[in-house]
Amino acid sequence: MKLQMCGLGLAIMFLVVPSVFAQNDASLDAGRKIRDGGMAHGVQMYQRHAQDRSQVLYYYSQAKQPIPKAEAKELVTGIKSDLTAADKALAKLKTEHAKEPEVVKLITSIEKHHAKAHEVCGMAEEHCLKEHGDHVVIGDCCSEMWHEVDAARTETAKLLKLLKIETLTPPKKVAAKKDAPK
Repeated sequence: MKLQMCGLGLAIMFLVVPSVFAQNDASLDAGRKIRDGGMAHGVQMYQRHAQDRSQVLYYYSQAKQPIPKAEAKELVTGIKSDLTAADKALAKLKTEHAKEPEVVKLITSIEKHHAKAHEVCGMAEEHCLKEHGDHVVIGDCCSEMWHEVDAARTETAKLLKLLKIETLTPPKKVAAKKDAPK
């Protein structure tokens, strides 16, 4: 009888344990997808901010007046910070998907666009800090930055599609709370 019970226990274990592991794998996959989505959407956000800042600096350079150094420095610092934050998120994604050549290839392409934008940002910064910065050079640098980040954003959209990460929807509006009786 004990032998039959032991055999029955082993049979149950072999039936139940794999399903528990399958459930754990499913929850791990869901968690990974959420993390991947958070990182990828973060990359998009930082790219958008860097692109917007380069566009603002570009329009400053179109005026025939000197670009206010404090504002130029703030914009350049923001661009650098955004690109660095996007690269950190990309590095995490690259680590998570190191065994997926298509993902790694796209991330490497995005990183190259970011590196070029970062380089051009440094050139724009040099000219912004000069006493009479060259408006044409600053404008050209900003234009190049904008287009490099735009190319990176296109590649990032492909990455999201490859990873099957959906576009974020706006948060639901919180219902108005009624005043509590006093």
